Amino acid sequence: MSFSFKSITRFFQTKVSEDHSSIWTWLFLFRKIYIIKAFRIFYSQFGEDIVLKGFILRSIKDGFYVDVGCYHPRKYSNTYQLYKKGWRGINIDLDQLKIKAFDWARPEDHNVTAAVSDKKDTVKVYSFGHYSLDSTLDERTALKSQAKVKDVRTVETQTLQEIIENSPFAGRQVDLLSIDTEGHDLNVLRSLDFEKYKPRLVIIETHLMNMDQIVESELYKFLKEKGYYLINWVGFTLFFTYPNNDLLLPDIPFRRE
Repeated sequence: MSFSFKSITRFFQTKVSEDHSSIWTWLFLFRKIYIIKAFRIFYSQFGEDIVLKGFILRSIKDGFYVDVGCYHPRKYSNTYQLYKKGWRGINIDLDQLKIKAFDWARPEDHNVTAAVSDKKDTVKVYSFGHYSLDSTLDERTALKSQAKVKDVRTVETQTLQEIIENSPFAGRQVDLLSIDTEGHDLNVLRSLDFEKYKPRLVIIETHLMNMDQIVESELYKFLKEKGYYLINWVGFTLFFTYPNNDLLLPDIPFRRE
């Protein structure tokens, strides 16, 4: 009897789906976190963490991040480099298994399984597979995806404001807000009190194709009204900040008005 890599993977996925507390979950997460196919000089999907490293003052070693749609503690993570540097924060994802991985690999963070939106509601979560990269609350995004929806479940939403207020970081200004929620990003932004927690840097996913589309988008207009400027665009990620921001290196645009 022969076994292919795919058949072994399917076996593990079936066992993990049955019981998140089993030895199979432990083995699956060990492989998922520590056994990777390639090594890169960055952890983010398109090198966003390298850009952040070039923006943020090196003297800031105890910053506070909030990562909504965190996915994985290392792979494609916009915050893992900062975690290694000494920053700590809140990681939020729709899927309990992903948060279990964060509890294991980044235990000094506050890790939360939650569906984040701008109002309390009962919503559907669309998932495209086991430990899927593209889980979403947005039905239009799910229907447009080339991947097939494998699972739909119902959850209660929470606001980002509520999650921060119930964390060890309540009342602390957010240094970096990273959002990647597959089409639900504006709803996440609207769920935060910017007067209380105004993030110094916001990095947020977009699948718009050109600058004209971006400046006409509701997301761009929302952040502009809050006093933010778009200062970079890497892969699918937009970088926003506001003037007089002492988190940034002195030669970064909009470091001073």
